[in-house]
Amino acid sequence: MAAEIGRAGKLARMARVRAAVLDGRLSMDHADLICKYVTDARWELFVRDEELLVDTLAGLGLFADGRKVVRYWADHVDDELGATTRPPVSDVSMSRSRDTGEVTVRGSLAPIDGEVFAAELDRLCREVRLEDAAAGVERTAGQRRAAALVRMAARSASSTGVSPRPLFQVIVGDQTMARLCELASGVVVRPHDLLPYLDTGLVESFLFDEQHRLVGVSRQRTFRGRLRRAIQARDRHCQHDSGCPVPATDLVSDVDHIRPWAAGGETSDVNGEVECTAHNRHPHLHGPAKQPKYPAGPYTSDDGGLLQIRQRLRWQIYNDPDDPLNPELPHAL
Repeated sequence: MAAEIGRAGKLARMARVRAAVLDGRLSMDHADLICKYVTDARWELFVRDEELLVDTLAGLGLFADGRKVVRYWADHVDDELGATTRPPVSDVSMSRSRDTGEVTVRGSLAPIDGEVFAAELDRLCREVRLEDAAAGVERTAGQRRAAALVRMAARSASSTGVSPRPLFQVIVGDQTMARLCELASGVVVRPHDLLPYLDTGLVESFLFDEQHRLVGVSRQRTFRGRLRRAIQARDRHCQHDSGCPVPATDLVSDVDHIRPWAAGGETSDVNGEVECTAHNRHPHLHGPAKQPKYPAGPYTSDDGGLLQIRQRLRWQIYNDPDDPLNPELPHAL
């Protein structure tokens, strides 16, 4: 309503534009376009150029050409006025549901950023559409666009020529914790949802048994890389005896030895834990020495651990009953 009132107020002062609309030379879309770009700062020069604008727009066959004409006129007028307009800035926000883990992306891209993004997104959408047609898969345009966005992120992560950081991490359980299946952020997912990703190199999995021992991860046995992220995924927050709730992220927390390295402590998941930077780095806050709380376990540092995780996930997908509380029900798959 406010926009319509504002447009009516402007059209009341645009005699030539109003007459051209009534005569059928211009459409209401043309009138809306002109009202959008005729700001208070540009008004005096619009009065000077109104007849030229109307005649030019009336002589064009395509509305898209008219949009360009009005935009060029606005830029030219701004130059005459010496206006220093702020260039458009890309701005994107992202939010994630704590309940479902779904991510919502909103925002806008500046013209050049948008051109780069839209061209690549369109190309990947066509690629996804052709693959769907070949595989007999039916998806909406929005679903193909979402798949193209994820594909864009996956290719970006693997395009540097070095071993990329995993796109996401998943924690799965063994033995009595066999039904544990969640992302490192704490979002619970179904094993079925992981199946398309299990054979990619950009998924990192951590396998824990019922005693919280790390059963499988990959090559590095240091507090860098995969082992560090495995301990972060296990502990979730600072493990100081005070019950500190600071989350286990690289920016605010450390992964350090429980039994110090200088005292013979090994660099392993059993002897590592998360503490926030304040509790870990300041001796007066660190507290008394502690003992590892998890028993030594069958930690493996080769790719066999990852293979074991994939095998266990596949077994769980095809053997779990529909109702985990009622094992007498028939299997889901």
